[in-house]
Amino acid sequence: KIDYAENIIERNLALVAYALKFSIEKENIYHKQPFLYSSQDYSFISISKTKHNIVLIPGASYKSKCYPVEKMAELTTQIDANFLIIWGNEEEKVMSDKIKSLSPKVYVCEKLSIDSLISLITQVDLMIGSDTGPTHMAWALNIPSITLFGPTPGYRNTYTTNINKIIESKSKVNPSKINKNDYSINNINVGDIVKLAQKLLSVTK
Repeated sequence: KIDYAENIIERNLALVAYALKFSIEKENIYHKQPFLYSSQDYSFISISKTKHNIVLIPGASYKSKCYPVEKMAELTTQIDANFLIIWGNEEEKVMSDKIKSLSPKVYVCEKLSIDSLISLITQVDLMIGSDTGPTHMAWALNIPSITLFGPTPGYRNTYTTNINKIIESKSKVNPSKINKNDYSINNINVGDIVKLAQKLLSVTK
């Protein structure tokens, strides 16, 4: 029996290992190969050849999981990098455009297919976003990431590595009873993200 509160990657792999009668160790997860693939290498004019490329993901499945756009815009002013913003629906497009209005240097991408999104992620140096699909895809592709957590449990929903990090709010989160009215992600300090981002970028190209 595996508790629901256990890390979701370890939990799912344990279930598969049990069903197929093989064993898996944490070291196997840490040293995994990328396991998402695109049909081609897409070319993006927004990718810089001289600066670090950072993708911001402002959206998520519900509002309390989203980091404030004002703070995301502030973040872009504190790191010397090329920032790209991705979005998946019209509400997220509005959020992306708001960030650009506050920080004109950012580039708002066109709506991407899953195939082109995978290709984009492999071409950047860092992904920053909340507990949402594209941020987790960075882990799957062995690309550095910072996942921001408020109402959901970081220890459960993300597998941390030397390049995949999390920043959690101070909320006490019950993974079996998520409080969608918990907006504590708003209290995560921009400076903490900047400091961690600079650390991750220092070990990339």
